[in-house]
Amino acid sequence: MASDSKWDGQSQAKVSGFKIFVFILNTFGLNPAYFMLRFVAFYYFLFSKPNKYIKEYFIQAHGYSPLKARLAVYKNNFLLGQTLIDKVAVMAGAKNPFKVIHKNGNMLDEIAAIGKGGILVSAHIGNWEVAGQGLNRLGTAFNILMYANEKEDVKQYMDGVMKEKKINIIAIDEETKSHIIELHKAFSNNELVVMHGDRYREGAKTFTADFFGKPAQFPAGPFIMAAKFGVPLCIAFAVKTDKHTYQFSIEQPIQVERVRGEASLEKVCYELLQKYVREVEKMAKAYPHQWFNYYDFWKS
Repeated sequence: MASDSKWDGQSQAKVSGFKIFVFILNTFGLNPAYFMLRFVAFYYFLFSKPNKYIKEYFIQAHGYSPLKARLAVYKNNFLLGQTLIDKVAVMAGAKNPFKVIHKNGNMLDEIAAIGKGGILVSAHIGNWEVAGQGLNRLGTAFNILMYANEKEDVKQYMDGVMKEKKINIIAIDEETKSHIIELHKAFSNNELVVMHGDRYREGAKTFTADFFGKPAQFPAGPFIMAAKFGVPLCIAFAVKTDKHTYQFSIEQPIQVERVRGEASLEKVCYELLQKYVREVEKMAKAYPHQWFNYYDFWKS
């Protein structure tokens, strides 16, 4: 595994953890799972090395004092645990479903009506998997773009417990580039591709933009994809607003014309990135404890 100062493209979740919480959820419900989580979160609060980057985030982005930032880290760890439990609960069809409030939900219909498919780009804020279930009301499938080296044991186990089969996973394969063919097929079928725009692996193409007043690198992929395929791009988020409620919000689709030529491509992509970063900042300010990037985001 790579150093914890950078993201290596893999989830840190263990399949045994998923199995335990699926059992608790299906047997006892959500509240007992949350109760057990308090002890797990406290353990990670004490011993997880990447927490130093979350503490720096609270200081850098929100101006917290070192003490306030330290206390905020525990809340952040607990909320991360809740979102993971909620994700398992939704995918496994467990008890206590969540209420999802849709903000600008009509934008989903707008992007579908364009007929070109589209890209929904989000960030590691909140919990996409729970609130994103609202996409199921569309008469089209949607695809999640993820790295091929995501831990196979977790993927296989979750595939076995998932009740909703409308989600397709497109694995990024840097060697064969087979995901390009899959993406073309998805857009041709007027399908949506869901991805995050705030993490990248070492060696991937990035763009730099100021994030809370300090330069940070963002993956170029979502914006290059929108420009090269000429499909609309929507910025969307899904955050937890209380124990049983999520809010799914989506911005007006950004119409992107197909771009040819490197100079034009860079210009269009950078404009898209600026819009994206401003929306991520806005969401992080509103829900500071739901920022779940556990590595050196600013490379300080």
